[in-house]
Amino acid sequence: MLRQLRIFYYNNKTKIWLGVGIIVFVYIIIQLINANIKSNNEKNLLNNTGNISTVNEQTYLTSKSTTVMSDVEVSQETTKKDTDVIKQFVEYCNNKDIEKAYALLSQDCKDEMYKTQDVFENNYVKEIFTESRSYDVQTWTGEGNSVVYKLKYLNDIMATGATNDEYIEDYVTVITENGEKKLNINQFIKKDNINKIIKKGDLEANITNRYVYYDYEEYEILFKNNGQDKIVLDTKEDTESVYVKDTKDVKYHWFGNEIANEYLELAPKENRTLRIKFNKIYFANKSDSAIYFTDIHFNNETYKETLEINVK
Repeated sequence: MLRQLRIFYYNNKTKIWLGVGIIVFVYIIIQLINANIKSNNEKNLLNNTGNISTVNEQTYLTSKSTTVMSDVEVSQETTKKDTDVIKQFVEYCNNKDIEKAYALLSQDCKDEMYKTQDVFENNYVKEIFTESRSYDVQTWTGEGNSVVYKLKYLNDIMATGATNDEYIEDYVTVITENGEKKLNINQFIKKDNINKIIKKGDLEANITNRYVYYDYEEYEILFKNNGQDKIVLDTKEDTESVYVKDTKDVKYHWFGNEIANEYLELAPKENRTLRIKFNKIYFANKSDSAIYFTDIHFNNETYKETLEINVK
């Protein structure tokens, strides 16, 4: 058997080595093609996301000086300070340094969304940072001393070598709190203290706070029935009966389905606090003027009355 193999080899060695050479050549070409594709994918991703710098294997971007949605100019100094805080936050989250990441949140953000460090870890860090993340950031809109940034959490191609089009999107607001830069995350923009009281008949309404998110806003209102008869704040017969109007007279209607009917009825001398949610996307140059309740019923009467609450 061995003698036959030797004879076969010597009679066909030219063809054998030619075949081996072809196989090796094809293998090398395939590896070069794969390497080129990977390199092009990485370059395309970098080109699509902006100017990326690499620091300690974490990637981040410097944002533009003009906001996308409101065309507000943001100084380069502000942009640099804001993006440095965002970069630090992402690094802490990537490194699972929860305490330091949590310390970068504003007090309003903590009170509204993450009352404890554990809640923040479980509901934000563990949800988003399932792997090392790089990110893309754009100045989105802004007013006063706060700027909203559109933040895309990406796969970190420097760490994984893999690329895809999937990302997790957030809107992060950078504010100044006690002289330090702090973050409002998870689309929470801000909390406004209003504390305005209006009365109509036996009904008293005290708007205490407004909670602004990127894609909706909520008003916290304390209603008091100072009379001896039931008051119905809304019957829900009309889905557009409660709305907030901005200074340009554009109406934004409530999510009435999120409030149980019994919560809209006030017994005599009863007080109740409600958070009324409105379908309004945040724009820095659009402020609210008043809230309207147009389907209020006093003393079991069938006719409607309107309560207008100035919130400017």
